[in-house]
Amino acid sequence: MSWFSDHRRLAIFAALVVAQALFVIAIVVREEGRLDGLEIVLESRPVDPRDPLRGDFVILRYVAEDVAGLPVPGNVEVDDVVYIQFEDRGRYWVPVTVNARLLPHDEWRDGFAWVRARVDSADPLRVRYENLETYFIPQGTGNPPRSPDVIVSVADDGGTRIKRLEIDGVTWPDDPIPEGDSPAQPARLTPSPTTAP
Repeated sequence: MSWFSDHRRLAIFAALVVAQALFVIAIVVREEGRLDGLEIVLESRPVDPRDPLRGDFVILRYVAEDVAGLPVPGNVEVDDVVYIQFEDRGRYWVPVTVNARLLPHDEWRDGFAWVRARVDSADPLRVRYENLETYFIPQGTGNPPRSPDVIVSVADDGGTRIKRLEIDGVTWPDDPIPEGDSPAQPARLTPSPTTAP
């Protein structure tokens, strides 16, 4: 009886280990897909970070968060997921429509991308873009000279990741650190006013 019980416990333990490994692999594959997606450029508005436990990082806000002038399908409420269609308008990609559902990737037209967002305010309509609010930088980098352009990778499901920041077409800072590494002191940024394209 105890031999059967020991083997059963071992089988359950092995099944749990395999399930956890598959879960981690699925997350890694999903995140890699986001980094290899369509690249778009967003105009940012940095904000002064005030969290010393998280190290040097840039808090980013975007001109494209204000989508009040765009038509909205039906009623939206705070925290609803919506999909913003962006169009390539030269240097920056700008929001052109707000949708309740994601258009399948094979139906995306050239020069357009669909980005998942959450409603921050319903009236006027403002959104926030998940995974695009902070970017870690090397300790002691200091302030960017002005609002950086944010190079974003967009996955087929509308998910996003920041690939890099640029100022005048040059990567800033020169050697960004991966998210998760936490230097000791926070960078201080002075918000820089920008105008919508």
